[in-house]
Amino acid sequence: MKKKIVSIYLCMLLMTPLIVMTASANEPPTTPILNGPTTGKIGDDLTYTFVSTDPDGDDIRYCIQWGCDDPEICIGAYPSGEEQAASHDYAEGTYIIKVKAQDINNAESDWATLEISVPKIKGVNLFFLRFLNQYPTLFTLLQKFLGL
Repeated sequence: MKKKIVSIYLCMLLMTPLIVMTASANEPPTTPILNGPTTGKIGDDLTYTFVSTDPDGDDIRYCIQWGCDDPEICIGAYPSGEEQAASHDYAEGTYIIKVKAQDINNAESDWATLEISVPKIKGVNLFFLRFLNQYPTLFTLLQKFLGL
C-alpha cells in the first residue's frame, strides 16, 4: 500500500512541471492591423477592419475603444487570422480608435491605434442642403447638370 502511495506521489511530482509549462506557454496574439477611413462626416457610419494572428492558433476576440464616450466593446471569438469589421458613427471632433486582440486564454496584444477627424459642417453648406431639401426637383436638375 505504501508503495502505491509513493508511486502516485512521484508521478504527481513529475507531472506538475509539465502542467505548469504547458499553461505558461500561451503566447499573446499579434497587435491587430487596423484599417479604415481617417476622416468622415458627422453621423456617417465609418467601417474599420482589423486582423490579428495568434501564434498558438487560438481563437481571438477583439476589444474596441471608439475614442468617444462609448464603453469598450469586445466581439468574437473568431479564428486566428480572419479579418473582422465594425462600424461606428461620430460627432464633430478628433478621435483615436484603439483595438486589441485577446486569445481565448486571455493573453492580450498591444493596442493598435488610428486617429480620425470628423470636421464641422460649414453653415453655408447646411443652409444650402436645407434649401435643396425644400426643392427636390431643383436638386434633381442640379445633379443632372453637374453629372452626379
